[in-house]
Amino acid sequence: MPRKLSSDETLDTFEDEILYTRAAIEADEDAADLLTDTDDWLALVDAQRARDRSARIAETSASAQRAVANGRLDDACIRFAKQLALDVPTSSPRWKRFFSRAPSQWVMQRLVSQIAAVRGWLTIEGDAALDAHRAVLTRWSDAAQAALDRTAASAQVRGAAKIGREELADDLTRERDGLHAALTARATERGLPREWAARFFRTETRRGDRDADAPGPTPAP
Repeated sequence: MPRKLSSDETLDTFEDEILYTRAAIEADEDAADLLTDTDDWLALVDAQRARDRSARIAETSASAQRAVANGRLDDACIRFAKQLALDVPTSSPRWKRFFSRAPSQWVMQRLVSQIAAVRGWLTIEGDAALDAHRAVLTRWSDAAQAALDRTAASAQVRGAAKIGREELADDLTRERDGLHAALTARATERGLPREWAARFFRTETRRGDRDADAPGPTPAP
């Protein structure tokens, strides 16, 4: 039987397995008519490549947007703090209403906490310094929240891609097992050697795959 394919292996390994089998079948006149059984295998790998790429795009996009929005929100908070410091001392209740510590330290908190704090500020009315910065604080706190939401959504895309890879490994394993069964029956019909059917499947994995790197049994002393 062909070896079971694992979702931990690379798509290049799946593709190598398919290309090898197709070439071997095409080269043997007793098997050549079974080549059509493998015609859609590469398309399965291509579809998974597209899913993996979509997951990477979603994750990278969310990460980049989060970094930009976080930085711009930090900038807006620092600018607001500088204007507020012109109006009141940092020990005053009005200052402490906005900043519990130095602004440069305050902006280092978790983004979700910073967004919540800024949105709390935006409910305050009648503060001249805040009003001067209200629009930009609103813009970038909203952008930062959207980036967090996108990050959460990208996790679902990654999960779907992982499930797709597992399904691909299972589907190709079943397809290869079915082809092996057909080849074994062909060998019986035509009096070919018992090992003939196994010749159409690679026996080594691509270097760098998990299975290729797995330690073998410890030699006996």
